Amino acid sequence: PLYVLYEATILNSCHAYFKALERFYPVPSLPLYASKANSSLVLSRIIASQGFGLDAVSEGELLTALKAGMPGKKIVLHGNNKSDQELLLAYNYGVTIVVDNQHDIDRLAELVPSGNPAAKLMLRFTPGIECHTHEYIRTGHLDSKFGFDPDQLESVLIQLKSADWAQLNGLHAHIGSQIFELQPHQDLAEVLGETLLQAKSIGHQIMDLNVGGGLGIKYTNSDNPPTIQSWVQTISKAVTEACKKRNLNLPRLICEPGRSLVGSSGLTLY
Repeated sequence: PLYVLYEATILNSCHAYFKALERFYPVPSLPLYASKANSSLVLSRIIASQGFGLDAVSEGELLTALKAGMPGKKIVLHGNNKSDQELLLAYNYGVTIVVDNQHDIDRLAELVPSGNPAAKLMLRFTPGIECHTHEYIRTGHLDSKFGFDPDQLESVLIQLKSADWAQLNGLHAHIGSQIFELQPHQDLAEVLGETLLQAKSIGHQIMDLNVGGGLGIKYTNSDNPPTIQSWVQTISKAVTEACKKRNLNLPRLICEPGRSLVGSSGLTLY
């Protein structure tokens, strides 16, 4: 079998995200390609050429992105079981590390050399939002293995505030993949707004708000996913309103499209 990807479709999807973000979100934003959807040198080069950042979940994806020319400052490293080698690689290249659990924090505290620049961090938590998708790709519910529980946030934020090796720049929450609904993303913005307020009260200056990805694509005739524009519009409006209601400055909005960038551009030849 041969997988064939049509570059023009990928470029059109990239442009659709950027145009919608520029139109509906008042401050600069950064879409990241969730490279777990398809990690390769050529795809990473195409995505980088369009101004996207990249979301990596392993050393392999991280090295692929770096070799393809994606700058470390536009990459985030995810994963709930990161190795010391992955954490050090990310730190050395200026990659933002998404801390998922206390184990991440404890190991980074040991790995970051004393007196060196702080590690750039994004804190991931479970927002407690269910969505109608397959149970294996739901990530927002409270017993998800991805991210801190909401009741852990205060102690973690306090711990990171006093850690000289850590620079907490962002918050992250993600509700799942292959989602056709828009309401859960509106609910997510409210939860993120409340967490932004909590982080500010503890003294953190959060610059980035990462809403994850999850926009579904059409696999069968009965599938009817939202358009990229309507997905971005819904999230942009919800985040803007959530921040305005709490008298918060708008952070940079980050999202992580994966299959909605590349899934519709491919076919398989046998």
